[in-house]
Amino acid sequence: MTHLDETIDTNESPTTHEGTDRRAMLRKMAIGGAGAAVAVTALGRTAEAGDQGGPQVNGNAVELGETNTATLPTIITTAGTGSGVVAASTAPAAATDTDPAPGGSLAVQSANGPQIVFLPSGASAVAGPTPGVHVAGELYVDADGTLWFTVPAPTTADPDAVRFVRLAGTPTAGAFVSIAPQRAYDSRIAAYTPNGLLARNTSRVVSVADGHDAAGAVTLEDAVPVGATAVEINLTAADPTDRNFLAVAPGDATATSTSLLNWNLGVTQIANSITVKLDANRQIKVFCGDQAGSTQFIVDVFGYYI
Repeated sequence: MTHLDETIDTNESPTTHEGTDRRAMLRKMAIGGAGAAVAVTALGRTAEAGDQGGPQVNGNAVELGETNTATLPTIITTAGTGSGVVAASTAPAAATDTDPAPGGSLAVQSANGPQIVFLPSGASAVAGPTPGVHVAGELYVDADGTLWFTVPAPTTADPDAVRFVRLAGTPTAGAFVSIAPQRAYDSRIAAYTPNGLLARNTSRVVSVADGHDAAGAVTLEDAVPVGATAVEINLTAADPTDRNFLAVAPGDATATSTSLLNWNLGVTQIANSITVKLDANRQIKVFCGDQAGSTQFIVDVFGYYI
């Protein structure tokens, strides 16, 4: 056992605690399987690892006492080569409980606000879901820095089956955030640069970062914030001169083989929506096809992924 900051006591009797409020604050923390122990704890005041409130069927208990005034972090890990789950409950558990579950609320905070850090298991960690047997409720970070969670996926053959859900990380966009619709660009308005008709076989880079009014003035900066990876947009072709099509791609794309809008001669306005990836500067690129017409176009934003 390593001593950091003040006192680490693995044998203190529960009778030495002052009051019961501290036990209720972190009544049980089940770490790993039965017999798992706390290897390192860095705390502002005192921590006791062991049987503090009765036998811990799913692992030893850790109770944090008094007020944590230290600037050092609190670190809890398992001993040996095993790893497991840390579960905390702010409500007392009955003596007959054999499978304590988290209850109430628990905040992990620093001077800069709530935070909790998940660390990869090392250079040998595999990318993606790990092999082996899993149960629902696992949360971990793989070698690529992707955060995964396991949820029930019962089948007739295996009612205890689980599947992995990617929560966040570089391989995927995170949660969708809907916003009040924002006008990002209108080629008909001189306030936008560049503006005017988009000619056949040309493209134009458009920022979707800010919201604008009908005259093109910015009304909401960072409507799509820094770090957004994709946007939900509505693209409108307005007053086309002849038949053609529009396509959209990230702002740093050099070409695209797709189309979003297709129209014939005589159409005055046509629109469609799409989710499109952003470049690092929160920009998209609109391409006009190789047919006869040029067109004005409008971009409205309804939400983003981050």
